[in-house]
Amino acid sequence: MTKDTKEIIIRTLLNIASESQKVTIEEISKRSHITRTTIKNNFKTGVPGIVEYIYLNIVDEVNERLLQYNCGDVTIELLSDLLLPVLWQHKEEAHIIFGSQLPFRLIGPISDRTWKWAEKHFNSLIKNMV
Repeated sequence: MTKDTKEIIIRTLLNIASESQKVTIEEISKRSHITRTTIKNNFKTGVPGIVEYIYLNIVDEVNERLLQYNCGDVTIELLSDLLLPVLWQHKEEAHIIFGSQLPFRLIGPISDRTWKWAEKHFNSLIKNMV
């Protein structure tokens, strides 16, 4: 599936969810003019798979910036400089995901991607405070 097709599916899902409508593969297909088969072939778990894809893309963007630094080098100011632009860029998607009836859940791979870094950073902050 091309990136444009994925973007159309994502935008269609977000539009439906923002209207407080029930989001189904059938409704996404009808509005996007992309067949259900194409959508299901690329998002095997259907609507939850699309939501997970959106969320993982945001997490990956945050990680791309954050994981360039050693834990001890990241001040709270630098952390905000790294995270806030990404979060602001994706505020619409995040608002819809968290504020709608979309099937959002905390996904295991997300915590695996940043937990070790965050744990080290937390421990580093605690050491510096004592």
